[in-house]
Amino acid sequence: MVATPSFAYLQNTNSNDNSAPEEVTYCIDPNWAPYEAIRNGSHIGISAQYLDIVSELSDLKFTLVPTQTWQQSLEYVQQGKCRVIPMLNTSDYRRQFLDFSLPYFEAPNVLVAKSGTPMLQGYGGVGNRSVGVVQGYRQVEYISRHYPSLRLKLIASEQEGLKQLANGEFDVMVGSLMSVNMHINNLKLKDLIIVGYAEPFDSLAFGVNKSYGYLVDKINYAIERIPENRKVEIYKQWNNVQVRYSRDYLKLFLSVAVVLMVLLLIIARKRYRGHFTRIIQQKNEEIGTLQAALLEKNRTLAFLSSHDNVTGLYNRNHMIQRAEEEISRFQRFHTTASLIVVELTSINDEQFNFDTNTKEDALKVVAASCLSTVREVDVVSRFSDEQFIVLCPQTSVEHAKKLADRLLNCMLGHQLLNDTFKIAVGMTQLHEDEEFNEWFERTIKALYQSKRLGYGNVSVAD
Repeated sequence: MVATPSFAYLQNTNSNDNSAPEEVTYCIDPNWAPYEAIRNGSHIGISAQYLDIVSELSDLKFTLVPTQTWQQSLEYVQQGKCRVIPMLNTSDYRRQFLDFSLPYFEAPNVLVAKSGTPMLQGYGGVGNRSVGVVQGYRQVEYISRHYPSLRLKLIASEQEGLKQLANGEFDVMVGSLMSVNMHINNLKLKDLIIVGYAEPFDSLAFGVNKSYGYLVDKINYAIERIPENRKVEIYKQWNNVQVRYSRDYLKLFLSVAVVLMVLLLIIARKRYRGHFTRIIQQKNEEIGTLQAALLEKNRTLAFLSSHDNVTGLYNRNHMIQRAEEEISRFQRFHTTASLIVVELTSINDEQFNFDTNTKEDALKVVAASCLSTVREVDVVSRFSDEQFIVLCPQTSVEHAKKLADRLLNCMLGHQLLNDTFKIAVGMTQLHEDEEFNEWFERTIKALYQSKRLGYGNVSVAD
């Protein structure tokens, strides 16, 4: 269903018909052709053509602010040096400083590797291979959250990444289908092929600095009125994708031989085919039932082994494992991380010891407060009986402090917690060459400082 623009916006559009269009600065990814790029100081690519159409259908005039890298473009729009980025995916991190328009272009992401690499079923099929991904792309955030065991190699651009992949600096690269194909052809990297698709696909929209959020209505008004034939023309102009797959002729020959042998056996035993088919079908159904039951039990066991049975949060072992993974990532890529420890202290020891239901209800309130406050990338666990830990990957202590303050305010707003517990919060940022025990010990010192200050506050360790 197409959204109807607000009455106020229509009035504004009509009243400004004779006035000069509003000038809007924007930044792009300078090295993401054919989606968008800067060549000889000019903006070219798919997003450039959509930007022209949006300008035609609105009272906006777009002015390019050149940048050298995608990371710099994100920093510029966050700082307000440009107001808009015309083509990017939404993510939890970006929603902190951007408002997003309606999506207007869909594009798949692919996995690229050297010839001879088998087809890969998404990130789950990558295994122990190292993965290259452009710094600042949504895929970095997505892989870190859903596939934390993958070894990442951050690269400056897809073009540079393909060169490094061809030189063997890593095993697999994630990129956008159309741009990857163009760079492979332009660089004549005949040894590289597309070996699979990578979730999630790109759903590209305009990102607008929150200070200029009123522009979203104007941009959406134009997007909803882009003629379908112009979308098709843009896609045809830039889509020259040719996916190349390698063939293993030995496997093909063996497959043909096996098929021929099976056909001969079927002919020789035609009289018994029906009987054997029924037996095989019955056995396959039994095996399928057993496999489904085993899979469900394995999932249940995996959940129980990593989660607390009262709050449903991750348990101590899982938190330690995730923290050590984050320390390893810090040592490789120097992406900082922060640790927040929340501890409850009973106001009435006698009540706390004997009223089990009150205790469990309070712990569940803390868990719900954590889950409703933290970001998707953060990891929350019940570390001990009344102690909770929030791991904040790629987060400085300044940003983590804001999150800790929100979390404390959320918990202090629950009457059950105020009547039953005192709350102390300590936090610290990961240091160079620091193990988890040392990191955790410094955070506990901050927690003790919070207690000494009378609880109900957030203390930060040095």
